[in-house]
Amino acid sequence: MYTMDVVGKFKVNNEEYLEKIKEKFAALNDLYFQSSSKVAYYYFDIETESMMAFNSSILFYAASCIKMIVCLLIFEKAERNELSLDEKILITKDDLKQDTGVIKKQKQDTYYTLLELIYYTLVESDNSAFLKLIQYVGEDAYFQFASSLGCQHLKDGKDLFGLVNANDLLRCWQNVKKFIDTSVYGKILHKYLSNPSFSIVDFKNLKGHNFVKKYGSYEIAYHEAGYVEDEHPFYLILLSQKNQCNDKKAFLNQSAQLIYEIHELLHKAN
Repeated sequence: MYTMDVVGKFKVNNEEYLEKIKEKFAALNDLYFQSSSKVAYYYFDIETESMMAFNSSILFYAASCIKMIVCLLIFEKAERNELSLDEKILITKDDLKQDTGVIKKQKQDTYYTLLELIYYTLVESDNSAFLKLIQYVGEDAYFQFASSLGCQHLKDGKDLFGLVNANDLLRCWQNVKKFIDTSVYGKILHKYLSNPSFSIVDFKNLKGHNFVKKYGSYEIAYHEAGYVEDEHPFYLILLSQKNQCNDKKAFLNQSAQLIYEIHELLHKAN
């Protein structure tokens, strides 16, 4: 049994709205308590620091939701002039991975710039590009950097995708957002994370606001995490191990819908 580890920390000035928020919060947690699978969420409002979480310390197979980490490491190195994003990297047939991505379709050994590999890693969630970037920076450097961002359990997994929990991803995305907001390469990273070729949460569940995010999907893992650029921005972490359940996308979207409704109520109440 996976139980609620944080009841919810709300900063609300209006008692009437507080009752409405509690009702939505109860519905959200009922959704998670009633799930037959391992699930977790984390909501954190940047302005008020109101937050909600469920199973935030439970570890999940991260899948592709952590691919922005190695990209951020390379962007930071480029900003310090330790490398050039125009540097060309050869991907041979031995580098090709047959899961997500488009590079696997190449017919011959091909050179890509580091920036192109970052694009494929984030926009196409390309496994060949992702693993080549880790090879480029080195596995030790990759895991050390991931830990510095907040993903302290990543190296505990059985492969380079590793393990993660909602607490880890919240800290990681706080660092990603800081880089996006302050770095010369922030606009590029923001563009790639805002325009993936595939996403799980439908924008209509977030009132059309941009969701800067990375999804993860592999066998039992089905996640999406990032931050929403609402008038009042917030972090949104959704993790699930719902196997091949037909309702997994609907489950994450229903979660996002309820969380956004609570988010709106919180700001109407203050």
